[in-house]
Amino acid sequence: MAGITRIYLIEDDRSILQFVEKALELRPDWRLVGHSDTFAHARLMAPISMADVFLVDLGLPDGRGEDMLRQLAVAKPEAELLVFTVFGDESRLITALQMGATGYVLKGCSPSELIEAIEQIQEGGAPISPLLARMLLKQFRSGGGASADLASTDMPALSDRETDVLKLVAQGYVNKEIANRLGIGTATVSTHIKNLYRKLAVHTRVQVVRVAQERGLI
Repeated sequence: MAGITRIYLIEDDRSILQFVEKALELRPDWRLVGHSDTFAHARLMAPISMADVFLVDLGLPDGRGEDMLRQLAVAKPEAELLVFTVFGDESRLITALQMGATGYVLKGCSPSELIEAIEQIQEGGAPISPLLARMLLKQFRSGGGASADLASTDMPALSDRETDVLKLVAQGYVNKEIANRLGIGTATVSTHIKNLYRKLAVHTRVQVVRVAQERGLI
């Protein structure tokens, strides 16, 4: 399975399953390795899958997608968690990011946009639908809303390795360069960066650096 991206979909809408299957035709080297249409099924099956990326809907019929994100962040720390939902409000976005999501894409995107989001998340980025990104930027500029929520979030202590990665991110190095400098794998770097996003309650590399500077971490 080397070089193959394995994707697990947590979604109750059959048409979205078909959409994801169609999108994956753009990347024949990727595989949909699992699908759950309920929270109960996902809770049992998703943690034992070999998925690299989980696509998670927030509106499951028997539970909240945010709770599923929190469980997967603990059970599958090496995997990427990409929210794929119709909910485009600021509060759901921030909660999802705090629960462990490293990306948030709205349904209604094109197949190529979904594929691009998955590629970004694997490269250490944090894809956010343009509509939500503009909304957050507006809040940051006004000095309130999401910006205040993110800045006020308590931050757990960083590990030594997370601090090493953080310093290199601040210097502008990409994941592959960080991996080479620290003598670790790119997947491990991606995991450390995802942990930094969660601990600092941010969703981009720029925000990681800004918040770290504000708190005297670098």
